[in-house]
Amino acid sequence: MGERLRELLILITGDVFVFNFALWCTLLVRYFEVPSVALLKLHLPPFLTLTAIWVLVFFALGLYDKHTNLLKRLLATRIFYAQTINVVVAGILFFFLPFGITPKTNLLIFLVISISLLSLWRLRVLTHFATRQRHRAILIADGPESIELVDEINNNDRYSYYFTRVIDEKTLTNTKDFETRIESLMERQQVELIVADPHKESVRAFLPSLFNLTFLRFECTFIDFYKLYADTFDRVPVRMLQYEWFIANISQSKAVIYDALKRMIDIIGAASLLFFCALVFPFIALAIKLDDKGKLFYATVRVGQYNRLITIYKFRTKNGADTGVDALSSTLVDTRVGVLLRKTRLDELPQLLNVLRGDLSFIGPRPEMPELAKVYAEAIPYYNTRHFLKPGLSGWAQVNNFDVPRGGVDVERTISKLSYDLFYLERRSLWLDINIALKTIATLIMRTGT
Repeated sequence: MGERLRELLILITGDVFVFNFALWCTLLVRYFEVPSVALLKLHLPPFLTLTAIWVLVFFALGLYDKHTNLLKRLLATRIFYAQTINVVVAGILFFFLPFGITPKTNLLIFLVISISLLSLWRLRVLTHFATRQRHRAILIADGPESIELVDEINNNDRYSYYFTRVIDEKTLTNTKDFETRIESLMERQQVELIVADPHKESVRAFLPSLFNLTFLRFECTFIDFYKLYADTFDRVPVRMLQYEWFIANISQSKAVIYDALKRMIDIIGAASLLFFCALVFPFIALAIKLDDKGKLFYATVRVGQYNRLITIYKFRTKNGADTGVDALSSTLVDTRVGVLLRKTRLDELPQLLNVLRGDLSFIGPRPEMPELAKVYAEAIPYYNTRHFLKPGLSGWAQVNNFDVPRGGVDVERTISKLSYDLFYLERRSLWLDINIALKTIATLIMRTGT
């Protein structure tokens, strides 16, 4: 957590400094002299407002997320999207609203300078703030999740440690005098951290010796593999979960106040949005009718909270309504208007009625078709656990996992999607809901997601 907080503070502080330094440079270029205090005071209020909005846009687009290898690969694209949105926001604030600065040329100069400085800061300078001293660690775990974790941590300089050795269950059980060997390894490599999966039977049997080594002999830090994996990837390792995890997290009393606040937000939010959406509904209805003269809405059954079946409503986007057969084979085809409605999520506006009624929430796991849910429940252990929560219009999986199933049965992708749903189940809070809401808006703007 300390490492994550340090990274976040560096990112926000650096961005705010860049924006304010860009203002100073703008005034220098515009007036060909060092900006006076009076000139800075004149420009600071509107530009500080712009800075606050830009930081919010950065947050929504994930630029303050943990800089995992995946985010680093997407960083240039994310910055481009963010600055495109920020230019539009700046134009609205300073050209169309009755407040701002004069002359408007200052804003144009500021946009050019700030975008250049920000790209330089994020793509070049930021790398020099990476942790230079990386401590040695040992991983005692099995499976593809362990390989994934090692690949992420050893190839990313944002972490303060790296794995020098990975010990699987076979090595742990078949190596003679294993305790002596690992003690020698820790002393020789000066290991300061041990990450292990305590749910494995062989590891559990070795835990007393492991605790003795970590706490008494070498003063190492011991971390549960599951916790480290979840903190690193913001999802849980589904294949490694045990009953203890579900006992700890499936508790209605755990979030009574949170659930009450969330329901109040759902009611107020749905009622308010339905009032404004009433202006849009006639145009959507006209477009559907002009396209193929078919029905405006369709009702479809989904799996709701506690495995109860619910009926949700959408604007029709396909050449029919989904049935059990269609769900498994994905035979329906989008209409021309339907493609646009699905891409912009306008087809889901009628579901605000479901939110108002209490079938759905704004935030939660996406509701699944009963036929698909039945298949996945048989193929994936603990799959039905996701139905402990009320389903939502958007969820943690939707804003993080763009490779989710898109029709028909897909067990592997559904396991990946489930890992995010269960992370949300474990960490659910109003702060996480706000995070998802902002990223959902960003997803809609970028026309990505599911």
